[in-house]
Amino acid sequence: MKIIGFVLLCLSAPLLAGNDCSEADNTYEMGLCMSEQLEQKEVELQHYLAEARARYADNESVIESIEKAQQSWLVYRLDQCSSIYNIWSDGTIRSIMGLSCSIRMTQLRTHQIWHSYLTYMDSTPPLLPEPQIDD
Repeated sequence: MKIIGFVLLCLSAPLLAGNDCSEADNTYEMGLCMSEQLEQKEVELQHYLAEARARYADNESVIESIEKAQQSWLVYRLDQCSSIYNIWSDGTIRSIMGLSCSIRMTQLRTHQIWHSYLTYMDSTPPLLPEPQIDD
């Protein structure tokens, strides 16, 4: 599983670097581009989660806690970004705003996974590089 996640992350790295949706000409194209971005961010999140699970594979209670937290976070992200979508429900930008919320929250969650499970309190290097959070 770790290998698959790593391969997917490596394959999507060039897309992550150059996929800022600046060439989209309308909200439809912007939505397609942002959907791809969200998919890439979710692949990255799954890679970091897989590494966290691997680190604590011998501690069932930690694994259960990670899984429970992830499921709760997925519900929270859906509720939060649905509320943003609803704020903009009268405009064509509603999908863009909802996707933007999901992308941002996924980046923040990936960073939290990294910080909580993949770093050490001493000078030991983290298990994966610090994930970037777009401004």
